[in-house]
Amino acid sequence: MTNPSENFHEKKRWNAFVCQDCRAIFRIPADYDGKGVVCPACDRMLRLPRVGETLPELVQSAAVPVEGESEEWQHRDKHETTNEEERKTELRSPATDVVGELIVTTSPPEAMASSGEWRRRKKHRIRGKNAENEWQQSESRETRLGRRIPVGWLWGGAALLMVFVLIIAMALIQQDKNPVIDSVSSNVALPPVSEGGEEKNQHEAMLRLSQIKEAHDAVEAFFQARSIEDLMPLLRPASGLEEKIRRYYIVHPLPDNQYDGIEKQSAALLAGGRCIETLIRLKNQSTRQMTLVKNGARYQIDWESWVGWSEMNVVKLRDKKPLTPIEVRVTVESESYYNYDFPSSMESRWQSYKLTFADDEQVLHAYVERSSPLNPLLLPPSDVPSRPMILRIRYRSEDSHSSQVLIDSVVSEGWVKDMPRE
Repeated sequence: MTNPSENFHEKKRWNAFVCQDCRAIFRIPADYDGKGVVCPACDRMLRLPRVGETLPELVQSAAVPVEGESEEWQHRDKHETTNEEERKTELRSPATDVVGELIVTTSPPEAMASSGEWRRRKKHRIRGKNAENEWQQSESRETRLGRRIPVGWLWGGAALLMVFVLIIAMALIQQDKNPVIDSVSSNVALPPVSEGGEEKNQHEAMLRLSQIKEAHDAVEAFFQARSIEDLMPLLRPASGLEEKIRRYYIVHPLPDNQYDGIEKQSAALLAGGRCIETLIRLKNQSTRQMTLVKNGARYQIDWESWVGWSEMNVVKLRDKKPLTPIEVRVTVESESYYNYDFPSSMESRWQSYKLTFADDEQVLHAYVERSSPLNPLLLPPSDVPSRPMILRIRYRSEDSHSSQVLIDSVVSEGWVKDMPRE
């Protein structure tokens, strides 16, 4: 009796096959019997049986043609060409054929399995004809990377790296030419001044650093002093200074226990080096400006501006209500406070200012006529909310409210009297 499977092979060029691993059913050309094939479902390498070989039960059942299928295939065979070279499948390896979505190899399965070649072969769906066989290319990873990165880009990256290194080197060299303040000794040997611009600038820079170092030494000595006798040589001379100091340190500790250090980078030379301003860091994390003025060969501290000295503190002023002008160091801020002796009906005539004393939370409200020449001197710039000044103030009458005073005159803009000028 004739085997229906053999008749089916003779009638058409296509066979059905069942994967023994995933049980997927697919079709293959009839002339690939005995060759290797890759399952399109699970990518497993399979071997096709030759004619006459016993097939597994599932393969035999799948190989039986379905009713009506033979006629359909015969109709399609009439339109298929018999020339295998005119197939639309492009071959990249003489040992490999690609049919539709099925990858078939003519190499022995055992050789392919031993070499591991079949593991690298993967089907590529919906990529076009040329992309289906990209897995067959044996290019190395280094070759592919070399094609992707243009040589010009590599040279450009190397050039940018060299420029970056040169910039860093120049910055380091420039930094070495700028010494820091801490490294300058008080006995710096200054190079002679020459007509050369570079040597002259270097000489001036070293001179400035030496002056700042000298001023900082004076500040350190001031805060280490434990008696008034130790303080006096460090202070700038002023009228009645020793008496003021003795009155002040009756209620204030000596040495100053709030000192925490110098903000060295804040030092500023003024008036051609005859005056230096620097910030002092306190233990409450705040800072306060200290001014040193050169007297002869050394810098001395302006003590009155440092402590904010006034002839009367705010408590005494409120209590005594002096009718004669009293000199005070205050921070002046423009405001609109109209009450008691200066009601709101008088606002068009009087300008109000808030006066804040050093180390005191109490304030005074001071008034000056808007038409007075003093008013422009008191008004702070638009970008400065307040500024320190030395004023002379008095009460309007003995019955005046204790918080309201008149401004009699402006002594100084700032807390330093007779500040050296350029």
